[in-house]
Amino acid sequence: MHEPMSTSNINITSNENLYKEVLRTMSECVFILKQTGEIVPLNENVEKVLGIKTATASSLMELEYIQEDGSPLLYSELPWAITVEKSIPFQNFILGIKIENNDIKWLSINSTPLSMEESGDQAALVSISDISDRKKMEDAIIKSKEEAEKANLAKSEFLSKMSHELRTPLNGILGFAQLLELDETLNEQQRDFVQEILNGGSHLLELINEILDLSRIETGKLKVSIDEVNLGTVINDCINIVSPLAKQKNINIYNRVNESENITVLADPLRLKQILLNLLDNAIKYNYDNGKVTILSHLEGDEQVVHIMDTGVGLLVEEYQKVFVPFYRIEGTKEKGTGIGLSLVKQLVQLMGGKISVKSRIGEGSDFFFSLPLPIDLKPVMRWDDQVELSTKSVRKVENYRLLYIEDNESNLHLVKNIIKSHPSYTLLTARTGQEGLKIAAKEDIDLILLDINLPDIDGYEVFNSLKTDVLTRDIAIIAVSANAMPQDIQYTLGKGFDNYLSKPINVREFLETISETVNNTFQQNIPDRKILSTGPNEEEAVSAKTLQLSLRELKKLKEKKYKAAISMHYVENDWSRSQIAGLKSTFAKMAIDVVAVTNAQFNWEKQVGDIETILAEKPDIIVSIPVDPILTAGSYKKAAQAGVKLVFMDNVPMSLKHGKDYVSIVSADNYGNGINSAHIMAEKLNRKGKIGIIYYDADFFATKQRTEAFSKTIEENYPDIKIVTRGGITNPSEGEKVAKDMITKHQDLNGMFVVWDVPAEGALKAVRAAGKNDFVITTIDLGLNVAIEMAKDGLIKGLGAQLPYQQGVAEAILAGYSLLGKQTPSYVAVPSLKVKKENLLDAWKLVYNQDAPVSIISALK
Repeated sequence: MHEPMSTSNINITSNENLYKEVLRTMSECVFILKQTGEIVPLNENVEKVLGIKTATASSLMELEYIQEDGSPLLYSELPWAITVEKSIPFQNFILGIKIENNDIKWLSINSTPLSMEESGDQAALVSISDISDRKKMEDAIIKSKEEAEKANLAKSEFLSKMSHELRTPLNGILGFAQLLELDETLNEQQRDFVQEILNGGSHLLELINEILDLSRIETGKLKVSIDEVNLGTVINDCINIVSPLAKQKNINIYNRVNESENITVLADPLRLKQILLNLLDNAIKYNYDNGKVTILSHLEGDEQVVHIMDTGVGLLVEEYQKVFVPFYRIEGTKEKGTGIGLSLVKQLVQLMGGKISVKSRIGEGSDFFFSLPLPIDLKPVMRWDDQVELSTKSVRKVENYRLLYIEDNESNLHLVKNIIKSHPSYTLLTARTGQEGLKIAAKEDIDLILLDINLPDIDGYEVFNSLKTDVLTRDIAIIAVSANAMPQDIQYTLGKGFDNYLSKPINVREFLETISETVNNTFQQNIPDRKILSTGPNEEEAVSAKTLQLSLRELKKLKEKKYKAAISMHYVENDWSRSQIAGLKSTFAKMAIDVVAVTNAQFNWEKQVGDIETILAEKPDIIVSIPVDPILTAGSYKKAAQAGVKLVFMDNVPMSLKHGKDYVSIVSADNYGNGINSAHIMAEKLNRKGKIGIIYYDADFFATKQRTEAFSKTIEENYPDIKIVTRGGITNPSEGEKVAKDMITKHQDLNGMFVVWDVPAEGALKAVRAAGKNDFVITTIDLGLNVAIEMAKDGLIKGLGAQLPYQQGVAEAILAGYSLLGKQTPSYVAVPSLKVKKENLLDAWKLVYNQDAPVSIISALK
């Protein structure tokens, strides 16, 4: 038997002994001060902390106390004296006591009211800590900071003065050198000497200008004048300036920013030019001979991002931050430079409300990229949500938006109530304080909040922050309604993340338009961030639909034109088609584009040709279509393109039509990714072994071909014990049952079957059941109602790869808008794949169809 391990010499015989031992080990001096003036020491640290032998009222009164600012502190003003007299507690009260040699010992005092049990008298429990070392350190830090600020100011002022002083003699040097350059009597050697003077003088002038700008920024004297600037124009101007330098090193500059796209940013045009010239100059200077420089720009949230990429020497990761520090020189380079340029660029970008960063690899090149804010009406108002969060709330079947107006002014409330009264699609709730508004927002189902900034309890910004940090309210759109109409107020408010801004007095028409634009500003479901594996019909790389968005200015332009659109479908009698049409119609409605026709070819190419003729009689501006046959329908689409109609295709493209000339873009799901999903589910449900068949679509559809190819390749490469023993093609979805029956008849030992989409999969299900195969596994692509119910019942259809048809419709409509605005469009756009099994069926349905699963699916899951 082992003896108990001793962890301490403390003999815990009672709580009192424990308390005494704890107090003894403390570094603080602890005592009780009674109302009578008697002091009861609770440990022996009084001499160590206070420098007196014993703690008595008289010994404490003899000490000389001072406040942090050095002024004297009377004994009656000490924390423990006030606690005893008034029962007021103190925590971390800082004071000093003078000791020998006029030194000061700094103390932190905690004083807590006590009531003595025996007498009931008031007392104070006091603990005192010696914080002299900490105070010295803090004082040293403050002093160092002040000295650094003084030194920095002195440096900036010195640099500013020196820059001005140097410019005067430099004016003479450069001026007379230029006169000599014009002198035709100079010989070749003299001309070389003059050129050296000019080159050196110009370099010195550049250095002086950069130092001057840097010093102005540091002292706050450099001001920027923000305006709307055409980014493409400024980039072209800068390329023209640096082109001679690029030619000297045989460096090609590729400008991917099209001036005609009219990309507008908020910037100081002069300083933006300075930023670009500096970055382009570096991209050329630190590049290899015969290298290249590429300029790109893209929209990221509410900012425009500009990339200057080179194929040069590159940077170490450790240098990413250092290159923006004044006078830092890149290691291992022989190029001349001041080391100021990038520091100045960073400061200028920040002055204009942006950020700058760099990514680089040694020997491969660098990418310097910076962001700039957009004008209010160029910020994206039709965009995908930032995160996938499937709401538990049902999507409304009709447009009825619930608005909350938080406003304390009765007259303003009365006005807005009367404006909203005449619009039955809006329901208005009101709150007169910020706190009341927060409670209503958390409790009610609110779509939009109209928020006054000046409220009686908490201001609108505090209300906004509370709303955005609460999971229940963070997704609600918020419009600021304020009498502050100064541009800086509006920019500040929008910069905090408000969706829009309305100035008082309210303009009724603008008020209603802004509400309409804001409640319709995002798509209710997001596209997940997954890599897209499919390629287009001509092997084009996919562009994610998530990159598509329209600004307020673009939306207004589309609405003004009253465009017309038509939808020509191959087949409309399935969930996929209905959802895609719903996405199209919903998004066209937000763009005020009227859908004049929706046709159903029923998989008949001749009928689709006739449908297009009927559609053209309506004179549409856009046709969105899925061609039944890419060869036999091509002539009709060509005719539409020649008539000036913009064509956007789903899942297929007619033969010989060219992107950019004949059609806008092709949109599909990640069919390859969905084929892979379906294969993995098949393998999982068969325990990685068995014999299977494949039912494919025997038509020239690149989308369905990729599904089948991906499924086959995944099985063959990853699951050697699963054998694909039979294949059968269909030309119409009604043939699924017949082809499946033939397969089972010929292969009695078949364990599973992949069917290219859900409608023929329903037919295959009938054939399998008729054959009595109750342990069979079917996987497919497309989440239709009937296959979803079968999955919910844990039936023979075990899972699938789902398209996102609603989101495809949204993407197709935006691409149509791009073309009507004259914007460049990618040739192939896709939405990612989605793996669906019984376990995630309800969430998947909501993401796929933008609404809750029907009761029939929910009931089947129970």
